Amino acid sequence: MVDRKPKRTPLEIKQEILKLLKGKEMTLRLLEKKIDTNPNTIRSQVNELEHLGFVETIKHEKSEHTGRPFTTVRLKRD
Repeated sequence: MVDRKPKRTPLEIKQEILKLLKGKEMTLRLLEKKIDTNPNTIRSQVNELEHLGFVETIKHEKSEHTGRPFTTVRLKRD
């Protein structure tokens, strides 16, 4: 028997994202790990939150650790 978590709705995932972003900026990768979902889900929910004006994304050219580009997300400042 396989233990499966109940499927979360897009609204629940968006709420988790907003809660995690309170007071700090996070990478898409870290959001993916903390929320325990796949990268495509995180990207689509963050894109929707950005379109609605709740968050903003910042594209970075390269990480100091890996040398690869990455994106961070933060709550939009008024």
